[in-house]
Amino acid sequence: PILASARKCFLSNPATSRQIVDSLPCGQRSAKSAAMARCASASLAFATLPILASAFVQRALPTGASASPIARSPRAVSPRSVAAEANTAVVAGGGPAGLATALILAQRGFDVTVLEKRAEPNPYEPQRAYLYLVDGRGQRFTDAAGLTEELASPATSVSSLNYTVTRCLPDGQREESVPPILEPSDRPSYWIPRARFLALLNSALPPTVTTRFGAELRELHQTPDGGVEVVASCSDGSELRLTPSLLVGADGLQSLVRQRCGEWSGAAAEYTPVVLPSPSSGLRYQMIKMPPDLRLDPKNASVTAQPRKAYSMRPATDAPLGPTRLGLLPVADPTFPRTANVILPPEHPVWALGSAEEVLGWLRATFPHLPVDDVVSADEAAAFAAGGPGG
Repeated sequence: PILASARKCFLSNPATSRQIVDSLPCGQRSAKSAAMARCASASLAFATLPILASAFVQRALPTGASASPIARSPRAVSPRSVAAEANTAVVAGGGPAGLATALILAQRGFDVTVLEKRAEPNPYEPQRAYLYLVDGRGQRFTDAAGLTEELASPATSVSSLNYTVTRCLPDGQREESVPPILEPSDRPSYWIPRARFLALLNSALPPTVTTRFGAELRELHQTPDGGVEVVASCSDGSELRLTPSLLVGADGLQSLVRQRCGEWSGAAAEYTPVVLPSPSSGLRYQMIKMPPDLRLDPKNASVTAQPRKAYSMRPATDAPLGPTRLGLLPVADPTFPRTANVILPPEHPVWALGSAEEVLGWLRATFPHLPVDDVVSADEAAAFAAGGPGG
């Protein structure tokens, strides 16, 4: 989900937007048809991915903001907004995209404030406990940030060249194999949990980046001089108001930054996310947290999952709600909880399970070769029933 093809980028200047998109490699140009409407505000951008953010920062900074070369675009940033608080930026959202953007902006000479509603820098969040596969494109960013060596450390991640997948079959058999390399490359990719990747990015932020945890973006206002005021509410009850020269939206699917860009440009439809046709379009997911060394055999307690291995739990042929699978990806840290991914169409009956006992009953009947009551707690089953699928 991260560091993949660029989705959308919005700037206050249409020509600059085109330059940014055209600067991306062919595989990252899905943003090319994105809206390029002008906003009567401070320079605004909506960036979903660090690699897109890197291209954006390279192209959109005012002359003199950095020693690094940038595109020659006389209207890349409004002079009025820059004069208010020169070389200041607010990044809405402290996830991987927001932190990566903040790091790049700091390298280019900006004083950056990151607004993040989470109370902690890199908590373990069960429903965001997915793993990222940082491939060669993502490593263009980690190279520039000086993070690739730590990313590649065996203590941090699992190399795509150094793990196996075990199929756990309903008859109790287990088949281990090496996953095929779909796209040969001169450098491996790395599996890393989201929480660990956030920690990696946070550790690299320089003193010119201030991260305000517990600060949730509430509103954006246009100022009389053509700038933008950012309003955030803080966990201590206070209110934060900032008038940066640059605002970056990394605030998720329901982005307030994107919404205001649409309203202020007079072309709201142009800022609607585009759903591209794909076999995975519309699928929903949930995670089920399991112990780091979860048992794989109900009759033999010594058979447990190994952290640097992936597992695919195959269903019984008479599974009551139809064939479903549980997938566990490899992790480097042997103490890190394992999360089983449940990925199904939105109309699947699994999403209608309404209680912990219903969830546990479904798991027992579908995966008889898994000691469900030992690896899934009642609280976890209740959370699955109450959480609702993401997608």
